[in-house]
Amino acid sequence: MQSSKYELRRKLMDIIVKELDMVLMHEERTYRLMIRSDDCIRLILISDDYEVIESKCLNNVRLSTVIAFLSEALLH
Repeated sequence: MQSSKYELRRKLMDIIVKELDMVLMHEERTYRLMIRSDDCIRLILISDDYEVIESKCLNNVRLSTVIAFLSEALLH
């Protein structure tokens, strides 16, 4: 049972995210998290007043990348 739970978690973290546009709340602030494709796949976090909090250009984006990106960006 325990190993299947970890296996599922590992598989979920390897999911590739192609498109994303979501609104989230953290400490009573609203943010928008998006993936945009231009010269690369760009992961962007924007505050509710349209300030770019974090932007990262990547080759691909996995679910684990999104979680790490949010953790890093929201620590500021």
